[in-house]
Amino acid sequence: MIEIMTPAQAATYREQKLKKEQRSYAEQGISSAFEGWNLVTIGDSDCDYLNFKHFVTTQIFRMGIDHYISLTGWDKQELIEDLSTVDQYDDIWKDDVLDFFDGLEGNY
Repeated sequence: MIEIMTPAQAATYREQKLKKEQRSYAEQGISSAFEGWNLVTIGDSDCDYLNFKHFVTTQIFRMGIDHYISLTGWDKQELIEDLSTVDQYDDIWKDDVLDFFDGLEGNY
């Protein structure tokens, strides 16, 4: 028998399915985050994004810097300076992804 879901139930089901997929990626050592309703992978050339800084930079361009700043609380000048000087593997990028994009770090 087929059961019809309400839109809210369908959204919850989709979210649970994506969270399960995200945990599976983490167990394989692949980090991931949400880009809207899409789960994307972070970590190497086979992933959607090479590293956390790559993900953050893309989000800034997609959202606009002012929206990104309002979401994360960065100071604009500090963000611009850090984007140009801070290494791509620094934890500040990972922290933004984990805190604001429902990211999950892969188990290395």
